[in-house]
Amino acid sequence: MKHFSTKNKVDFSPRCDIIVTIDNQLLSAVLTLGVNKNYYSMDQDRKIKYFACKNYSESAPWPDDDIWHQYTYSIEKSAVEQWLAHNATDSMRILNAGSGGTQYETRGTIIHLDIIKEYIEKYDNYIVGSVEQIALPDNSVDAVICVGSVLNYSDAQKSIAELSRVLKNGGYFALEFERSDSAEFLWTPEHGKDIFFKTYHYNGQEHPLWLYSEKHVRQILLQYHLDVQECKRIHCISSLLYRFGVSEMRSAPYSKLDTFARWMSYPLAHNVMLFGRKAILAKGDN
Repeated sequence: MKHFSTKNKVDFSPRCDIIVTIDNQLLSAVLTLGVNKNYYSMDQDRKIKYFACKNYSESAPWPDDDIWHQYTYSIEKSAVEQWLAHNATDSMRILNAGSGGTQYETRGTIIHLDIIKEYIEKYDNYIVGSVEQIALPDNSVDAVICVGSVLNYSDAQKSIAELSRVLKNGGYFALEFERSDSAEFLWTPEHGKDIFFKTYHYNGQEHPLWLYSEKHVRQILLQYHLDVQECKRIHCISSLLYRFGVSEMRSAPYSKLDTFARWMSYPLAHNVMLFGRKAILAKGDN
């Protein structure tokens, strides 16, 4: 179901075969039923989706007292706004996938997509739904933003396929995720692994998610004709300190040194932002 206010309705014709209604209460009830039935037999993907819905319906996506995530948020928001300043135009339609309620200072019209209605219902243009099934027509937006580790709470293949589907040929994308290449996993079998399941505990909550290698995600992007043109890695020195037992609170401030650690960022950075464009495809290509 689309939720667009009449104040500034975006003119998208519906495509019924891809529209998926995701009501928070219904989703929570369905997933809770699965938990009550047998929580520990739930598959990993279901656990991730359950806790994402539960955690973010109970708290803000970026806790004020969490210095690690506040730094991540400030860097990501600044980087996205700089990217938009260079590329956005007044006529652009920009999808903010997994919005979390973040609004960017930019030209163009932003459409907010999130599984939590309360985060985005204050905006003129919003869709309650998942990045894995976006209720928009093919080739309908000029740019897509998917940051805030949204990809880590979803199937990367399905999500990137959907982002590419709704993005016009030649359109712009900004994607961020948490990497298995992080220094946190140095000297473990998980370091650089294409994908693995990991549970974090912060903000008094359990956060299971998928960790992806940067190489793996880049390969998926290429598969869907998304060409990376710029890369920004975050939490290099801080992740290394965390690996050696320094707490998140004490190691987070060292992220300010990321600029000086670019030359050694690949095996260290916990987060990466990838910016680029979708190739201009001939009619009939997919």
